[in-house]
Amino acid sequence: MSQKILFINAHILCPEQKLDQQGWLLAEQGIIRAIGSNSDPMPEAKDGQKIDCKGDILAPGLVDMRVQSGDPGAEHLETLTSLKQAATHGGITSLAVLPSTEPVIDTAAMIDSLQLRASRIDGPSIYCYGAMTKELEDDQMAELGMMAAAGACAFASGTLSIQNAQTLRRIMTYAAMLDKPVIHHCEDTDLTGEGDMNEGETSTRLGMLGQPAAAEIVILKRDIELARLTGVHYHASHISTAGAVAAIRQAKKEGVKITADTAPPYFLLNELSVSGYDAACKLNPPLRSEADRHAIIEGLQDGTIDAIASDHVPVNPDMKAQPFTQASTGASGIELLLTMTIKLVKTGAISWLRAFELTSQNPAKILKLEAGSLTPGNRADLVQINPNHSWIIEGRAFKSLSRITPFEGQPVEGQVRGLWVDGVQIALEP
Repeated sequence: MSQKILFINAHILCPEQKLDQQGWLLAEQGIIRAIGSNSDPMPEAKDGQKIDCKGDILAPGLVDMRVQSGDPGAEHLETLTSLKQAATHGGITSLAVLPSTEPVIDTAAMIDSLQLRASRIDGPSIYCYGAMTKELEDDQMAELGMMAAAGACAFASGTLSIQNAQTLRRIMTYAAMLDKPVIHHCEDTDLTGEGDMNEGETSTRLGMLGQPAAAEIVILKRDIELARLTGVHYHASHISTAGAVAAIRQAKKEGVKITADTAPPYFLLNELSVSGYDAACKLNPPLRSEADRHAIIEGLQDGTIDAIASDHVPVNPDMKAQPFTQASTGASGIELLLTMTIKLVKTGAISWLRAFELTSQNPAKILKLEAGSLTPGNRADLVQINPNHSWIIEGRAFKSLSRITPFEGQPVEGQVRGLWVDGVQIALEP
């Protein structure tokens, strides 16, 4: 049961209230009751718990809007329990799981089952995307209305891109009627073909087939026109190219209801990371050029890109321990979302408030979740962070069952010291 908790000596960050101050916060019965600076009168906490943050950051818990679960169907890669443990260590209090499981989350019954089982496990809140199409095939729309009634927070297609424009138009039309976002992976599969990495000078030098940046941009521009036609809230997932940033920026200027997210590999790494044929760097979309990486950062800075997601994909280590062209795509990311975003803060690319706008406030708003803010009256979903704690990324130490990351061995800063969901502290396992 949640109780009264008074957090003191905290560096409070809340982008919704534009708070960046030293102060205190009072939570009671799972709700934020009051918040103030050190100069404001502090409430008593005689009948509750007092937590001295000792200057640590106290912020809204992160909302990860792009996570692949291994449950159901691939529990050897990730269980709901391991997913929640990994999210806890990553400072995440809410996460939305993609429908690309086995079987696919394409019915109300599947959503009911997963959310019920997830609710029995302590830890961060798990939300479900409903599949846009039955069994994530390209032609038949799934039962969107029934899934929305069962609690689907949006409709998505996993890492598959719907190639049939008429099918997508119908999905968008229904999603608009249901007031649910459409979350789409943009990839023209005719253009990507059998490509293993970004198409360019590096792919030529390495002797590998490439995927052109145009494969992302062509589908995105088509989707923008369909969103304009249907009035749906369209969300472009894990964008990776300068052309995509430019197209989204222009669409926003023209009044299209569009948002977008990216993931840490696309603003911290480029295609040169593939030069050693390290399969951990084989992702979908692929790592792009340095010019694309800079464009992604600019999009994060100017508001073109609304959110940062982990793009967590549990992978079979045996399938990664293959020659690069035969290896599977994907990598673990859920435990690194916070610390890799902190890299942008430490280099001066974004502010602390912008970091939590991208990882907490905006994802919650896009998915209409009760999260992402420290405004009194909101749920007490909180994360306490020591921003200066230094450590080295070692996949073997992950709580996720998937321990392969393109950031292996990198020095980083930022450690989660505490996590509260609905005012209840979630244990951080050693």
